[in-house]
Amino acid sequence: MSELRDLDLGEVIAATESALSNASGMPVKLQDAKVLSDEQRRNLIVRAQAGYGDGRMLSVIVKATRSPAYDPKAEDALATSGIIREWVATAYLAARAPMAGHGSTLLAGVVPSGILIFEDLGPDLPSLVKTLLEGNADEAERAVASYALALARLHADTVGCLDAHQETLDSIFGSGRGRRPRTWQVEKQADYVVQRIGGSPPTQELAQISHRLNNPGAWLALIHGDPCPDNALLVAEKVRLIDYEFARPSHALLDASYWRIGFPSCWCAGRVPPEVASRVEAVYRAEVGKTIPLALDEEAYRAELAFITVSWLFASLEWLLDKALDEDKKWGIASIRSRLLWYLEFVAELTRAAGILPGITATAEAWRADLQNRWPDTKTLGLYPAFVATAKQSC
Repeated sequence: MSELRDLDLGEVIAATESALSNASGMPVKLQDAKVLSDEQRRNLIVRAQAGYGDGRMLSVIVKATRSPAYDPKAEDALATSGIIREWVATAYLAARAPMAGHGSTLLAGVVPSGILIFEDLGPDLPSLVKTLLEGNADEAERAVASYALALARLHADTVGCLDAHQETLDSIFGSGRGRRPRTWQVEKQADYVVQRIGGSPPTQELAQISHRLNNPGAWLALIHGDPCPDNALLVAEKVRLIDYEFARPSHALLDASYWRIGFPSCWCAGRVPPEVASRVEAVYRAEVGKTIPLALDEEAYRAELAFITVSWLFASLEWLLDKALDEDKKWGIASIRSRLLWYLEFVAELTRAAGILPGITATAEAWRADLQNRWPDTKTLGLYPAFVATAKQSC
C-alpha cells in the first residue's frame, strides 16, 4: 500500500530504547527484535526483549504508525489517528485501573514518531477466534462469557470518563484543543440507504437513536470500539482486550451488542446461538450492573440494547451496502450479503421484542425482503463452527 510510509526498523528500535530508558530511569537495550506485521499493515509491529540496566529482561511489543497523516499537534488528532486513540485509552486505563488487566500494560511512547511500547502478554496466545472456529460449544461459550466479562469490567471501571479522557489527551499531546465529541447522525446513514433501495424509516425514530448515541447518560464509558474476536486474547482462561485504536468515550452497549448482532466490524463475523447469547449477556449485565444499575433493569436494558443495535445496522448498511449491491464479495469467513441479511433480520426481531421503534422494525423487514429477492441464493450469516454441531443435535 503506497500510501503508507516506510519506517526504518533501526530508527524505531533506537527511539524505543530511548523512551523506555526515560520511563524507567535506567539504560534499556532491545534484543532479538522480530517484525510481526506485514508491509500492508497500517502499523509496524515488533516483538523484542528489553534488557534493563538492573539486569531485568522484559518482552515488549512495539507499535509504530505508518500513517503519513500522523500529526500529534493536529486539532483533530484524536478523531483521525488510531495510534493516538489507543495511546490515550491505554494511558487512561493505566492511571484509572492499573491492576485490572484491561489489555497490555503501556510502558512508554514517542510522541513525534507515533510509537507505543507495551508489555508483551506472551507469544502464541490464542484469541477468541480460535475457540469460535475450532473449539466445541462448551469451550466457545466459556470464552465468549469471559470476553463479555472483560468488556463489562472495562465499562464499569470507566463510567463517566469524558473529562478524564480529555485530560489524558491533553497531558500527552498538549492542551488547547477543544473537546470534539463524535456526533452521530443516524438520519444521514438512513438517507444513504433509502437512496439506494428505497423505504422510509420514520424520522422521529431515527432521531431517538441519534439522541441516545450522542447522550449516553448512565451508559457513558470508555468503549473498545472494535472488540473483534481477534482483539480478545485468552490469557490463563481470561480475556485480555488489545488494539484500542477505536477506543473512545461513548455508549457502552456499542461494545456489548457485538456477540448479539454477530461482530459487525470483524473479518471473523458469525452468530452465537440465542440461548448462549442470553447467558453471556447475563454475565455482562451482572458485572456492569455493579456500576450502571440500569443494566439490571430488564425492560430498560432490552430497550437500550435495541436502540444501540439499530445504530450498528445503519452503520453497517452505510459501510457495506454499495459493495453488496455490486457483487457478493466474501470478507473474511462470511459474505457481505449474508451479514446484511442477518443484521436486518436480527434488528427486526430485537426491536419488536423490546416494543420500540415500530417504523424501523417494518422498514428492516421490508429491506430484508427486498434484498433477499435480489439475492435468492444468499443465506443469512451462519453460526460459528463451534456451535454448529450442537445446533444440529438440538433440531
